[in-house]
Amino acid sequence: MFATVHAVDESRHRAAVRESSPVAAAYANRARALARDIEADARPIGMTAEGEALSAALPAWIARPDTGLHPLLAAADVLAAALDEHKAQDRRDAVAAQNTLLALHLAFVVVLLLLLGGLALVVWRRIILPLTDLETHLGSISLGTSPATRITHHPTPWLGGVLGQAEHTLQVLKQSQHQAHKDREALRTDAAASEGLRCILNAQHAPGPGVRAHGRVQSAEGVIAGDFLDTLALPGGITVLLQGDVAGHGTDAGLLAVRVKSAVVAALHLTPEARTAAAAAWTVIAPEDERFTTLVIAVLDPARRCLSWLSAGHEIALLRHGDGTVEELEPTGPVIGPFLTTPKDVWDVRQSPLAPGDLIVLATDGLTEARDRTGTMLGRTAVADAVARAGDDPADVVDALYRASAHHDADWNRDDITILAATLTIPDTP
Repeated sequence: MFATVHAVDESRHRAAVRESSPVAAAYANRARALARDIEADARPIGMTAEGEALSAALPAWIARPDTGLHPLLAAADVLAAALDEHKAQDRRDAVAAQNTLLALHLAFVVVLLLLLGGLALVVWRRIILPLTDLETHLGSISLGTSPATRITHHPTPWLGGVLGQAEHTLQVLKQSQHQAHKDREALRTDAAASEGLRCILNAQHAPGPGVRAHGRVQSAEGVIAGDFLDTLALPGGITVLLQGDVAGHGTDAGLLAVRVKSAVVAALHLTPEARTAAAAAWTVIAPEDERFTTLVIAVLDPARRCLSWLSAGHEIALLRHGDGTVEELEPTGPVIGPFLTTPKDVWDVRQSPLAPGDLIVLATDGLTEARDRTGTMLGRTAVADAVARAGDDPADVVDALYRASAHHDADWNRDDITILAATLTIPDTP
């Protein structure tokens, strides 16, 4: 509006227009349009009167710009002052609103901090502390120490179920630790007992004069075999070779083998009568036991150059003579088991001449029944051939027979293999 008024003054001054002449139509129309716009803009902000006063002063200025300018400027000043006051009020309102918003933000932040603090406290008491307690108990359990107290924090319903299960698990772990400790002690005890049983089954005493002997037990399972052997030196210069094979293998067979061997050895120490020793073996087998045992007792008498033997269904009993021929010492009676009603007159005792250099070989059925991958057994013939080709030293003979089993690609986990060899070393007198 003021730019239009200024433009009118400039144009009138250049044209030397008389002061009483009206404003040119173009400027007048522009001024009216601007006045309408100002009035329309002033109405929404509550300045209707100021806008109407400006519009009312405009016709006088258009008609006589020299005298009507001052009322127009006065109305414009009133409108401008009102606008300035309105702007100032808007600024004050904006500042107040900003302060209110800031206060709300601060209040929100404080409330949020309080909520977070409360949440952190609740989490600390209901989650962190119980989990720390659980961690402490688990650490104690893992170190092998049992905590004296139970889990002390039981929040409900936050971690109640979890900690209940954890406490149950801790109790199970405690019991497992206790049981594991007992099991370790039992294993140490069982290991010592197993080693003691193995020593009993494998024990070989020194033979009597004029006899050299060697034997070995190869267990199929663990350290305890169902086979046993021994060499006893008895009064009168007699040497007894003893070997047995309890059906099966493993701990149960080994325990029965220990009882059978102990009974036979005890009987032989009382009397070198093979039938009495076999009867003693029969007495330790319970009637309800399904197991049985083979047994061979070979009595070497160097003074009489005589070999006596009792074979209760034993697999291998061979006598190799000095000329290299191998004689099979046949069984002299049935195996020993609960099916026998009485041991009287069940087994015979047979004799054979024995010369220096002759070799006696006893072996369990684990040797002859050793199977290769196709299921083919080693067999009696192969064992007899290996004995015929073996050297004179009993240890070499035992090693040769184990090598024959290994070359046959035998599965040594199938059955126990026990071999005992002895030779007469006293030369013939001239």
